Amino acid sequence: MSDATTLAALQTALTPKVGMQRIPLTLETYQHQSVPLSAKRLCNMFAEQQPADARNAVALLPTPGLSTWLNVGSGPIHAINDDLPGVIFLVSGTHFYSVNPSTLAATDLGDVGTPSGGFTPDQRLYSIAVGPTAAVVCSPPNAFVSAGPGAAVAQITTTWPSYGASSVAFLDGYFAFTGQMSPSFFFITRLEDPSAVDALDFAALDGFPNAMTKVVSLGADLWFGGASGWEIWYDAGNADFPFRRRPNGLLQRTLGAATSVAKGDESIFWWSADNRIYRTSGYQEQRISTHGVEASLSTGITSAYIYNQLGHVHYVLNLGDRSLVYDCLTKVWHTASSAADGTGPWRGKCCTANTGFPLIGDAAAGRLLQADPNLSTDLGVEPRRQVVLPPLYGGTKRAFCARLEVEMEVGTAHSPPNVVLDWSDDGGITFNGGPRTMLVGSSSNYRTRVYTTRLGSFRQRVFRLTAQHAMSVYAIDADIVVGQH
Repeated sequence: MSDATTLAALQTALTPKVGMQRIPLTLETYQHQSVPLSAKRLCNMFAEQQPADARNAVALLPTPGLSTWLNVGSGPIHAINDDLPGVIFLVSGTHFYSVNPSTLAATDLGDVGTPSGGFTPDQRLYSIAVGPTAAVVCSPPNAFVSAGPGAAVAQITTTWPSYGASSVAFLDGYFAFTGQMSPSFFFITRLEDPSAVDALDFAALDGFPNAMTKVVSLGADLWFGGASGWEIWYDAGNADFPFRRRPNGLLQRTLGAATSVAKGDESIFWWSADNRIYRTSGYQEQRISTHGVEASLSTGITSAYIYNQLGHVHYVLNLGDRSLVYDCLTKVWHTASSAADGTGPWRGKCCTANTGFPLIGDAAAGRLLQADPNLSTDLGVEPRRQVVLPPLYGGTKRAFCARLEVEMEVGTAHSPPNVVLDWSDDGGITFNGGPRTMLVGSSSNYRTRVYTTRLGSFRQRVFRLTAQHAMSVYAIDADIVVGQH
């Protein structure tokens, strides 16, 4: 290669890049304790992978809006079960209800009281189990049975153990309970007869010292979770007592809070006392939380549930100040909030699993809420939807941004469908750049490209998009030139 050719190649390599460049979209919420390291956030937005020949490899889609599907009782709705086809059982306030989804009729089956007793708050939670001929609600330390969708509840009293129950699950014709004041034991009802408990039908959960607070049926097994881990039992069909622990059916990942347990996507999800979030994979655990998510788990877990929509199975973990949502399809997290300013948790507390569309129990009132991907509001409130992009770096040189464009789609909105852009030049600690309001125009302009210009210079920058309406973001392009100094 001649000296002239070598010089030309070096000049080409050193020439500042010009023209529009694609900025990577945020795929997840990952807010590190050291904010400049990562300030990425998706609030009421989630990522979805697209085909290789699509406009972009990834699109950011809005979380569903919430509307009232049916008012049931005084609320809040504490627990819900739709395992029996054609009927939904739930606890609203202190009453047990059955709901017919076809007629939108709710039947009050009676008062089941307020959970009490136990050693910890985890032993004072409502739970519902449903078999082919009966439904049982556990309101610790007691349990109540309904012999059908319209049958009033009756408290189970026949040889009911003095130590009471803290949770219930159904498997193979038996209703199984964890003991409340004796949390190392579980007991079962008679076969196909939940109105009575045989005084001898109990077993010790003694795989290791433990205090069980939750039983969950998954596949052909009963999973018992507690302060030291999980035990897995199955129906062995023995005459004296039907259940036996599976060989090696021990999982020493603690159940840190019974409020974190949810079942879906053929797995159990929970938060452990090691401050990680796990899901089951067969008979093993799989960590699904990231360091950024784990740094957010200090405000207390209030509830958890699974909702399934448009091919995405979402595990929702409600904290005191936010909701963290794990997408089982993409294996990444986003945040959700029902508030106009994006603070506080999403509104739900529990959810159906088999209705074909998710019905979410309201954590604040006696409402069954329909999650609607075509709705922009949560009960009339337009929640904030926000995207904090990954950081851009000019390296040791200063970069100049002449123009930024957002290719997006806007659904029907009550407020003007505009998008606000602001930015941070200190790694996401403070957002002092802008704000720039990019006018979308009419909400009938479903497909649009918004832009703003003259965005100044930076050595590092974090862009943020905010809207008070549903939006889908396909691509973000910017005209960025890296200077010589």
